[in-house]
Amino acid sequence: WKKYFNIIHISDRLVIKPSWLEFNPRADQVVVHIDPGMSFGTGQHATTSYCLKMIDKLADEPEVSTFLDAGCGSGILTIGAAKLGYTDLHAFDFDPDCIMISKENFEINGISIDSVNLTVDDAEVYQAGKQFDLVCANILGHLLVKFKNNIASWVKPGKYLVLAGILNEEFDNLSKEFTS
Repeated sequence: WKKYFNIIHISDRLVIKPSWLEFNPRADQVVVHIDPGMSFGTGQHATTSYCLKMIDKLADEPEVSTFLDAGCGSGILTIGAAKLGYTDLHAFDFDPDCIMISKENFEINGISIDSVNLTVDDAEVYQAGKQFDLVCANILGHLLVKFKNNIASWVKPGKYLVLAGILNEEFDNLSKEFTS
């Protein structure tokens, strides 16, 4: 199965690397170490890759520093955000196993668990008590629509919401739901 996992260049500076492969990054490259496991999020899926690209793209914006990973799975998006300089990190997943795996992946990547507000929670009821500059919600499309009001409440006015996990046939309806 390892032959199906390769080093993934998300962008010119963001790279995803499984532990068994060798890679010598340039000085300006950020490497996220992730192995496939029980949780969603290795960077190979288009939705995860898209979220990582947006995290990277917005990392250089001085007014974007707070980050929420809704449905964190393996923690890959939070790790990418931490390594790219986001300073106020929050993440949650409804599956306690994902929280355990995220913690393991934070450790592997040198991210202190104390630097991330990581909780078991559900997108239907999650309340951070604050709003964020960037929210990535990489969960199933029908859940994005169902919980859209709560999800939208997590984003600071005028800031960024990245939605992923959307099937092609869901896109038009979901787009209308979040832009109307």
